[in-house]
Order: sequence, then structure tokens, then C-alpha cells
Amino acid sequence: MEQADVIVVGAGLAGLSCGFELSSRGRQVLLLEAGPVVGGRTSSWDEDGMRVESGLHRVLGFYEAFPDLLRRAGIDVNQIVYWEDEVEIRLPDGRGNGVFGAAPLFRPFETLGGALGNFELLSLLDRFTLAGFLTAGLLEYLTNPAALDRVNVRDKARAYGVTENAIHNVLIPLTSGLYFLPPERYSAYAFFGTLGPYLPRIYTLRVGAFLGGMTDVMAAPVAAAIVRNGGRVRTRARVTRLLTEGGRVTGVEVSGERIAADHVVLAASIAPAQQLIRQALGDHPWFQPMLRLPTMPAVTIQMELDRPSMPIDRTTFGPGTVLASFAEQSRTTFRQCPGRLSVILTPPEPFLGMDPAQILEITCRDAERLGVHVRDRVTRYRVIKLPADFYSLSPGNDGLRPQQATPVEGLTLAGDYTRQQYLATMEGAVVSGRLAARAVEEARRRPLYGNSGQWPFTGAQQA
Repeated sequence: MEQADVIVVGAGLAGLSCGFELSSRGRQVLLLEAGPVVGGRTSSWDEDGMRVESGLHRVLGFYEAFPDLLRRAGIDVNQIVYWEDEVEIRLPDGRGNGVFGAAPLFRPFETLGGALGNFELLSLLDRFTLAGFLTAGLLEYLTNPAALDRVNVRDKARAYGVTENAIHNVLIPLTSGLYFLPPERYSAYAFFGTLGPYLPRIYTLRVGAFLGGMTDVMAAPVAAAIVRNGGRVRTRARVTRLLTEGGRVTGVEVSGERIAADHVVLAASIAPAQQLIRQALGDHPWFQPMLRLPTMPAVTIQMELDRPSMPIDRTTFGPGTVLASFAEQSRTTFRQCPGRLSVILTPPEPFLGMDPAQILEITCRDAERLGVHVRDRVTRYRVIKLPADFYSLSPGNDGLRPQQATPVEGLTLAGDYTRQQYLATMEGAVVSGRLAARAVEEARRRPLYGNSGQWPFTGAQQA
């Protein structure tokens, strides 16, 4: 029977982070990934001859744990990221557009110019009301976060007198573009939580695109570093059951194969994690809030074109259309393509049951309203539907997020849905993996393991 010190279930960034930390400490780690490639929500793969990715992702310069993980795994973030350092907002039907610098330290004049200009999008009154809203909201984030999670962004903005123009031209692009939810469905806590933890280093903000598929340039190299540390990585290894005995988790089952472990880290995304917990520990009171934590979907359409759709590769928001955020990628992530447009669609729910050809038609129609003409340029396309991509960032859900350490011996949780300050981001996933690894190490030092600090079992009996 196969066995390991630690089994990590899920090779997204949380699982990769946890596996790397534990293998670096000499633990015998077995990393199990249900899909054909590592990376989870930050993965890329070949789908019927077309390179696709799980979604349009951007790296933010004020991340700390994420680049540190890459560096320790032998990856220079500046070699795999192109720093765009600006974003664009396009209003439909020719009502205006604006480009905003997003790198105070690296492109200060462009950042200042974007903030002071773009009067097509924001008047002086719009800016004044937004400034008051952001200042007051960040203060409340620091002093009374629970209250913020009881209200949505739109209601909070209206309470502070933010103009409808500022809501439409700034808050809608930010909420829909980042996490696919309109401001009336987006928790004010989650909104301010995307910025609040980074305030001490806000000057290091940058926006970067990956120079290649995320699995190729990031996830697979981290997995390779785990193997160099003595760990093992298996793909196409879907965990179907957590094995328990006497109230303790003793391993996992993969397609009928039982694998023993002294500790299991459940680093799958929220929906499969809930399924495994419900099956094995569904009556345990500690897990009830986590099991009630709702999810939210994501849908993207990725198009190869006969030429670029836009003159510059940069993140663009399209308020008032189904294009929540989008980017031309032929000069960055998909340089093998003459043109490449990736679009995050909003709201995602109507697209889940829709035919791909209909999704393409709707996307092309709204893209034209934004001045992006792709209808006759598409050579092939793919629609990626993720029915339960993230935990829901709607009001009232933050209190349902669990800690990494659980009261069940042999079980720890990892994932950006677990309790840490960076919410649903790559930074949050990496931090959660680190916290999970720390929880595993602390479990080793509890009396169960004796004074030697050694793992007590070479493989526990299976249920």
C-alpha cells in the first residue's frame, strides 16, 4: 500500500505552496491533482489543439508571498511576467474611455496623469465622492470588518454619496472585472479587502501578464521543485474519499486505491473540498459553516484571431457590457498566435447553460460596442465554464470561512477560501498553503506525536 508523511489534495497554488513548504522541511509529500495538469485555477492546457487557460489572470506587484514562492522554487518572476503597468476602461457606444497608470513607483508620471486626467470618465465631483468613499471604507475595513460584510458595495457607495457616474464607470468595472459580480452583489468587505492588506506597500503596485501559459511558466516549475525536494506529484489522481478511523483522517482513496498518510492537507477548491468533507465528516459541527459557504461561477471565452484585436496588450474593463474584463494576449501570454483575445464574462450564470456559438455571438456584439471588432477575425475559440470557481464574495459569507487547522487529527485545509487576509487571489492561495504547512508542523509537535517530534505511524490502518 502506498503511503506518505503528508498527502496534499489539489495542485493549485495553495496545494503547490503547501507541498513546497513541507517538502523543503524534509517531509515525504505526495501531491495529488485530479486534472491532467497542475495549476488548478491558475492552469493552462491544450484543448483540441488550442492552448487555453483557466481564466484571464494578472500578477500584482505588491504581492509578497507569491513571488517569494517562485524565487525559492528557482523562478524569477520578472522572467515570466510582462509588466503592463496600466489598465483601461472602455465605455460602450463611444461614450468614452480612459487609460490609468497602475505603477506609482515604476511609472509615476503615467500613474499621476491617469489619476488627474480621464475627465471623459470621471468629473471632479465623481473623484471627490470616490475619495471619501475609499477613505471611509478602508478605515471601516481596519476597525469594523464584520459590519462591512453585511452590506454590498453599491449600497455602501450610495450611503457615502458616491455619484452614479462614478459607480458605473469605476465601481462596476472593478467589481465585475475582478470577481465577476456587480456591485449590488459584492460584499463591501470583499471590495475593500482587495486593497486593505496591501496599503503599507501600495506604492509597489504593478499589473503584469504571464509570458506563457500559467502551468508552463509557473505551476509546473513549482511542482518540479517539490519533486527535487523528494516529493511526488501525480496528475489525473482524483481523490474520491477521505479515509478515517477513530475520528482521525488516515489517508485518501483514489479510484479505489487506498493511500495511507499521517496527515492530509485538503487543498482542493471549495466545491470538491466541501464534497469530501460532507462525505467523511459531514456531521462534525466545526465544518458546518464551511459547508454552508456558497460558491460562484466563472465563464471565459478565449479567441484566436487572424490579427491582434487591440494595439496594446493590457487589461481592459467594459462596464455596461458582458465583457467584465478582457485583454489582447498575442504579445504576452500567447505569442504563437497572430491575435488572441481572452474575455471574462459577466454575469456568468446565464452563460453556464448557453451554447458556445451563442456565447461567441453575444461577446462579439458587445465587443463591437466597445470598439473591438473581432467578429470576422476569429479563427477558433473555446469557452471555459467553471460552475464553482471561487467562494462567493457576496455579503454575509466572510464569517463562514474556516481556519487552516481543524479539530480533526490528521486533517488540515488550504485554499484561498480559508481564513487569511488576502481573499480570493494568487497571494491568498500561497499564504493559505504556507499557513496549512505551519499547521501540519504544529500538529507534529502536539503530545500525540511524543517527545521525539517524529511521525508516529508508518501508515495507519484504513477504515
